[in-house]
Amino acid sequence: MGEYLYGTSAGALLCLEFTTGNVKWDDRSISPASLCYADGRLYLHGENGEVALVEATPEAYHEKGRFKPTDPPDRGASKAWAYPVIANGRLYIRDIGTLWCYDVKTSR
Repeated sequence: MGEYLYGTSAGALLCLEFTTGNVKWDDRSISPASLCYADGRLYLHGENGEVALVEATPEAYHEKGRFKPTDPPDRGASKAWAYPVIANGRLYIRDIGTLWCYDVKTSR
């Protein structure tokens, strides 16, 4: 996003300055996770099945909310690795044969 990269490692969600590689911030939050960006926000789907909304800003980590989808599948020791998807104002989360859809449209 602009001059910054956002991603997760095995232990943290990170914001890096693209040109220097300097870490602006890191937070254990929901990591490791798959993520996508839409409307200034990062949508994260953690390997434990949790979903989090984080403001995409290099200043600091700002979590806006977190939840675990209802009636998750029994994945045993497997991890939830599917990327969240935003399309037409909806958030799609997939986990072992289950798909959830949430209305995330923002009013401007």
